[in-house]
Amino acid sequence: MIRVNVKLFATLTRNFPDYDPRKGIEVEMKEGASFEDLLQILNLSRNEARSIYVNGIPKTMTDPVADQDQIKIFTLIVGG
Repeated sequence: MIRVNVKLFATLTRNFPDYDPRKGIEVEMKEGASFEDLLQILNLSRNEARSIYVNGIPKTMTDPVADQDQIKIFTLIVGG
């Protein structure tokens, strides 16, 4: 198993009432899991989670997640 820290932004936090933006969420996953697997664990859709960064580097849904990754997930924000 691997452990990662996930920080969510904007409306992505709505499913996590006790979410602390300073701490994020600690997630345990199987080794070799992808970011798509992570979204399933967090119950987030690909339409909601539009950008994923690991240690400041953009990732795709099929990239593997590594132990101790610091992950930031952003949604598309539209305003006017």
